[in-house]
Amino acid sequence: MTNKAIARHLRFAADLLELSGENPFRARAYSSAARAVETSDVDVAMVVEKGETPDVPGVGRGIGDEIAGLIRTGSLDVADRALEALPPGLPDLLHVKGLGVKKVRTIWQELGVTDLEALEGAATSGALAALAGFGKKTAQNVLDELEKLRRYAGWHRYREALDAAVPLLAAFRTTPGVARADLAGAIRRQLEIVDRIEIVAAGEPEAIRQALASQGVRPMDGGADPAFFHGRHPLGLPVVVHHPPEEHYGRALWAATGDAAHVETFVDRFGMPGATAEESVVYTAAGLDPIPPPLRDGADWLDAAAARRLPDLLTVEDLRGTLHNHSTWSDGAHTIEEMAAAARERGLEYFALCDHSRSLHIANGLTVERLLEQIEEVAALNARYAEQAAEGRRPFRILTGTECDVLGDGEMDFPDDVLARLDFVVASIHSRFNMTEAEGTDRLIRAVENPYVDVLGHLTGRLLLRRDGYPVDHPAVIDACARTGTSLELNANPNRLDVDWRWLPEALRRGVMISINPDAHSTYELDNVRWGVAVAQKGGLTPDRCLNALGLDDLLLWLAARRRAAGVAPAA
Repeated sequence: MTNKAIARHLRFAADLLELSGENPFRARAYSSAARAVETSDVDVAMVVEKGETPDVPGVGRGIGDEIAGLIRTGSLDVADRALEALPPGLPDLLHVKGLGVKKVRTIWQELGVTDLEALEGAATSGALAALAGFGKKTAQNVLDELEKLRRYAGWHRYREALDAAVPLLAAFRTTPGVARADLAGAIRRQLEIVDRIEIVAAGEPEAIRQALASQGVRPMDGGADPAFFHGRHPLGLPVVVHHPPEEHYGRALWAATGDAAHVETFVDRFGMPGATAEESVVYTAAGLDPIPPPLRDGADWLDAAAARRLPDLLTVEDLRGTLHNHSTWSDGAHTIEEMAAAARERGLEYFALCDHSRSLHIANGLTVERLLEQIEEVAALNARYAEQAAEGRRPFRILTGTECDVLGDGEMDFPDDVLARLDFVVASIHSRFNMTEAEGTDRLIRAVENPYVDVLGHLTGRLLLRRDGYPVDHPAVIDACARTGTSLELNANPNRLDVDWRWLPEALRRGVMISINPDAHSTYELDNVRWGVAVAQKGGLTPDRCLNALGLDDLLLWLAARRRAAGVAPAA
């Protein structure tokens, strides 16, 4: 279980304790432990499983024992006890953005509201607005957020679903009586949002029930069909276990992995696969190359598989550097040197520093003066790296840069003479999202046409399951990127994954380079690239079309060639 997953459980426990009126110091202890675990470089699960107490502030013997129980059962005892003491629907109110624990407790205590339906009634009737500290604006915000919750109900981000699924799969694979087990469904296809955990497992029914119970999965009524087991994970995800005979395992895994369009089109063209224990035989028996799971949404890749033209998909190991990162100069958690050192430890050749620009006050955006000071600090660090390279260490370089705000009229937040001094520029929209498609598209195209903009950041500004992106004419923006030689970012933050992978084939056909950027605000977020790579694979991205799969020398050549093509001088 990852540190992020552990932190989510700890944070939820802290909220429940505060909501139930427990000792505030106890709730605060769990909240502090969550923050410490999430930002720690220590693999907390690994240390706890050894019976040791991790060297993480706020995680003593007591919380360490709770974490051990979490890893063993899939839930925290303290959270389970708090849930038992609260009305069943009350914790759902914590998912309403803008309320928070204190307001939820006030609504419960003052109005007797204990579920989302009652909350909607209180907001509609005016009772919520009448509470001290709330008002009409809060009530309307609640109604807006409830509408979003209805729209997103039952969906989970890929990272969170995978965090829940991996320990469950491990439980299957280590339970005696289970012969084989694999992830299936949308998680195996690496979709950005999923609505369930699907596993294919061959073995004794009682062993399968035991594996589910070991991770706190509650059984659900799924009918009498012995080919399926149904349950619900402690994090709320439905769990479906396909239970084929071992000699049919490969066909069952194939059928449970591809979406309906992929499976049905395959059957229409090639017939129903025969029983086989190995999934790859389903494809090879039909005269196809085996199609990787990320490419099994729809039937688009069947022709490529028949023609032996499936792409050699990008992997995390193909990445040579990290672009679009932040530091303590703006809203990051670690210094430039700490961030660069972490990138270097991961075997990367370069690190592009892209702190926010001056208009983004909320993120401590840099003024021109501070940006010039930052350039000097980077120069000093690069001089040190050059000395180390001369002594035989692998070369490494920090690229000076900015995540420059695209202003309302499409102009850049820094003037061109400042951008000209930087090695690398990402242009992103962070404000004035309430645009028509025409306004948003024009704003982005104007940014792309700036000769100093190398990468267009998080194209639509979406936050998965929280905020829809602003409307954009994707083909028009992609065409502008192709025309100007600008790279398109696939922002790898698991809450964004923007640009949507469904537009990657169009971008690749137009010759646009894709940059898998972690948007890292801390050292551990450098590993966000794994989520970007996962969805980039779905769009068929190959190493030769990924900007940060270029080595340092080739990247510098690409950046210089872009500026020369735009009629401006390369960075000094």
